[in-house]
Amino acid sequence: MCRGPSGGRPRIVDSPGSGANTRHVAIADVLGGIPVISVMGTPRTIGETIGVRLKPRLQVLAQYLLEQLAAGLSKEGRSRLGREDVRKALKPSLEATTRLEPAVWMELESMARAAELPPEDLLLIHGYGDLVGFFRSGQTTNRSTFASLNAVHTDHGLPRLVLAWHLDPALLPYVHLVRRLPAHGPGSLTLTLAGLQPIAGLSEAGLAVACNEMRVEDGAPGHLTPHLVAAALTAPSMDDAQSRINAGPRHGGAAIHLLNHEGERASFELSGQHAVRLPDPWPQSPRVHCNQPLSDEVRLVVARQDEPTSKARLERIAAMAIEARSCSPSELLGWFRMTPRSSAQVDPGTAKVDGITPDSTVLMICDPAQKTVHIQRGGNSQGIGSASL
Repeated sequence: MCRGPSGGRPRIVDSPGSGANTRHVAIADVLGGIPVISVMGTPRTIGETIGVRLKPRLQVLAQYLLEQLAAGLSKEGRSRLGREDVRKALKPSLEATTRLEPAVWMELESMARAAELPPEDLLLIHGYGDLVGFFRSGQTTNRSTFASLNAVHTDHGLPRLVLAWHLDPALLPYVHLVRRLPAHGPGSLTLTLAGLQPIAGLSEAGLAVACNEMRVEDGAPGHLTPHLVAAALTAPSMDDAQSRINAGPRHGGAAIHLLNHEGERASFELSGQHAVRLPDPWPQSPRVHCNQPLSDEVRLVVARQDEPTSKARLERIAAMAIEARSCSPSELLGWFRMTPRSSAQVDPGTAKVDGITPDSTVLMICDPAQKTVHIQRGGNSQGIGSASL
């Protein structure tokens, strides 16, 4: 719920023009079916608060992901990976993390202490996709679909960033939104896995960030790509965010996308050794990206286990984005079959083609010019939730 300025009764206001089931709130305990953790203060205070709040989930999730990583290695015919092997491999990431953005590292360190886990176990959660590729575990990527829409395509006539996260259903209970109000720097609202592994977010600096995981084979000990997303969300400007994203080398690969309040956008494809800014010859046209690289440099190092449904998603969502006019957040739900009507019209077998399963999809829509987000978890009957930073 959302409490008013005086801490009294919850304040919830319908958001006009966004659909009958949409709610607009300032800060909520649950938004669009996703729990929200609101934290404030220094990085260490923020980390400790998240760690205490999510301690049981973090402990279970670290063990689960380690088992998943080991199972993937077993299928590939490789020796079993122990927790100490993972911790040893993550030592260079501890050092890289402190150099890139000390405040983010202080938050992680305090979070680990409060959750009674070593920092390396949190980094396992934080950079799990990178580590799957780094250890050649053979598992496919976490699917996601990104879209950047310009003024003509949106209902409010302003640029909009869209990220649909197509999750393993087993991970849905761990999805949380984290609302940060730091003592220094811009506040933010970030879509995370138990407070870690940020996939998309919006900062008070008017900067939206989103990430598509990509599996590459040139990973090297260094930065974890989700940490680059977290660092970008603390940046005071677009230029500063871009410099943080390019930090390397990296354990794995990702496409990271930026959109600021003025409509300036940039997309980078990262592998262990390559950082490529994608050309943007038609900045007024929509941009769509999924889990396969588009640049030649990164395409050359893509893993054999490249996500098989990515191309179908890219083609379908790109076609819809090009045709869209004055599209509202509620309409965007239909793109990913997250409304009852769109779900009813779809053959369940289509999920095998494009990887979009409505009940395990989380949609985050960022309006950086308005500093507003719209969020829904699949299967949430209350409709899309909206919140202002």
